[in-house]
Amino acid sequence: MKYILTIIVALFVMGCSYEDMKESIVPKEESSFAKEYLDQLRLKNYEYIKAQMHPELLTKVTVEELDNLSGFFPEGEPLNTELMGSNVRTFNDVWSANFSFESKFKVDWSIASVSMTKQDGKILVTGVNVYRTKESQKVLNSFGNAELSMPKVLILVLTIVTPIFMIVTCVFVYRAPIEKKWRWYLLSFVGVGAVAMNWTTGEIATKIATIKFLGVGASAASEFAPLIFTFTIPIGAIAFWVKRNKMIEQTMANKASQQNVA
Repeated sequence: MKYILTIIVALFVMGCSYEDMKESIVPKEESSFAKEYLDQLRLKNYEYIKAQMHPELLTKVTVEELDNLSGFFPEGEPLNTELMGSNVRTFNDVWSANFSFESKFKVDWSIASVSMTKQDGKILVTGVNVYRTKESQKVLNSFGNAELSMPKVLILVLTIVTPIFMIVTCVFVYRAPIEKKWRWYLLSFVGVGAVAMNWTTGEIATKIATIKFLGVGASAASEFAPLIFTFTIPIGAIAFWVKRNKMIEQTMANKASQQNVA
């Protein structure tokens, strides 16, 4: 069952290369600084760590806390480190960013992130977080690794079936002898509400007061992140099928009436 679903999702999820996107939008100098900062934390170079901290963070952090934080790194040198994600923003002329990295060690993996800002052109660290995992996030959040459940399968099926239903409805709108088809062409792809599911955790979020045009699909923030499946209630397509026979009858009646007048 998982192999079949994996093939379906592989065909269903389309997008640009994550590596290409990283190369184009991630600031290299700042991300390199974040990576080096985490390396120095792992090596317990606390003099360097404190020298790069924002004054507000420096007053709160103790050596014991830095020791505990450094202890979350597995032993030994990292065999490989990859940038998991970045978030860079400027608000009211204040620059801030967060970079997260995944590192593979001989035993276990680490997930570490650094938050930072800039003052007078100097980068200052405002937060650090480290934790250890037994496997890469790529594996933990992969489609085939998730445990199946009825709610997951149901939402996956609805995510796939809903756009098919919209397209089929649009075809039947084209074939139906009704008036003002253009309106139903558009309504066929209109949905109300949205249901989003985290494929890894099974967590479900809903939005009721929203109208979407083709609001269905699957996406992931990166290759490390879980897939999010989203579907909407195809209210426009449903409305067409509810009214279809009546609209056809009305159209036929209008044509017959026009012929009688002629």
